[in-house]
Amino acid sequence: MQRSRVMRGLFACVAGGVLGGAGWLWSSPAVAASDVYHFVDAQGVVHFTNVPTDPRFRPLRPADSSRLRSAFPSSTVSPRTLNRLVAEAARQYEIEAGLIKAVIKAESDFDAYAVSPAGAQGLMQLMPATAELLAVEDPFDPAANILGGVRHLRDLLDRFDGNIPLAVAAYNAGALRVEAAGGIPAIEETRQYVQRVLTYYRDYLRRSPAAVSRPVRRVITPDGAILLTNAPVRPILASP
Repeated sequence: MQRSRVMRGLFACVAGGVLGGAGWLWSSPAVAASDVYHFVDAQGVVHFTNVPTDPRFRPLRPADSSRLRSAFPSSTVSPRTLNRLVAEAARQYEIEAGLIKAVIKAESDFDAYAVSPAGAQGLMQLMPATAELLAVEDPFDPAANILGGVRHLRDLLDRFDGNIPLAVAAYNAGALRVEAAGGIPAIEETRQYVQRVLTYYRDYLRRSPAAVSRPVRRVITPDGAILLTNAPVRPILASP
């Protein structure tokens, strides 16, 4: 899924903490320092804009950006925090941690503030309506986003009888499209997305000692398909 960081007409940031998602400002190749203006008001609030409508705005120079960069948190989550949040969600919803990471990698590349052109938000790219349905109040909060996204993925795995490719396709294109197609829809973006997630998933499995030690199970779906997986699933019929 293509992602972008949304640049609004005006940002307001308090030194030491961000009120808006402006931390990406210096890392975006599309926005040079000369394109951004700023000023600090009497309360110490730093204002940013790419459309200067107030005479107090001044061009943001490289020296200014270096001085101010430390005021903004990174848009990525530390590996330790990510692993903890993923492990907690994996235990709660009985999904392999590697699969969760694979979806996050494909969706946002671990950017907690990512916003897609369609409006999907956060690490697992939740659409606003989906986030509301999952009771995710702040989609840019990594913990809330991961729990909501993993709950959604768990629902899809249950809906498609533990079939990971179909659940992943439904995460991208929607469950109704997958059901209507009777498989992965003939949508190029979705097909590429599924392949990307499965590639990341295999890579995480190879690097995970816990995953290697987990026994492989044979899962028989209602249509007679046989799946071999070491991911925790809730199949109708399964045998070791």
